[in-house]
Amino acid sequence: MPIMPKPSASLRLDSSLLYHCAVVSSRVGGQVHELCRERWGLSATGWRVMVHVGELQPITAKEIGARAAINSVNLSRALAQLDELGFVERHIDPTDRRRIILSLTRAGQAMYDEVAPVTARAEQELLSVLTASERTALRALMKRIWQHSERWASA
Repeated sequence: MPIMPKPSASLRLDSSLLYHCAVVSSRVGGQVHELCRERWGLSATGWRVMVHVGELQPITAKEIGARAAINSVNLSRALAQLDELGFVERHIDPTDRRRIILSLTRAGQAMYDEVAPVTARAEQELLSVLTASERTALRALMKRIWQHSERWASA
């Protein structure tokens, strides 16, 4: 019988915030990603990029990569997929011709308008177990943690 390594005393999954966030995201986000994959053939990363373009357009790929912590290879693949599906269009920034500005096409906007409410309802249902003040506190704490996590992106 092989000797099993002893679990690290410093990492306990039952109390790990990172683990809990990853599992919740996978469980809830997985439903949205499945819808995107089945209906449009869109990857999870493609949806993450699509959300940023839909909410913040016009926006550059570099800005999306920084905000969503998507590396340049995965971002490039997602944008190629969105281009192929006809969901995004690229324009040269008239104020800086080196920058490419992204926006949704009509088809992309229609898809975003269909899926974004599904995502919002999933989040609303997930948070329904909390009181209004707990939801407010959780959002404030998560925003603080999210902002603090940006230091790892610049390291």
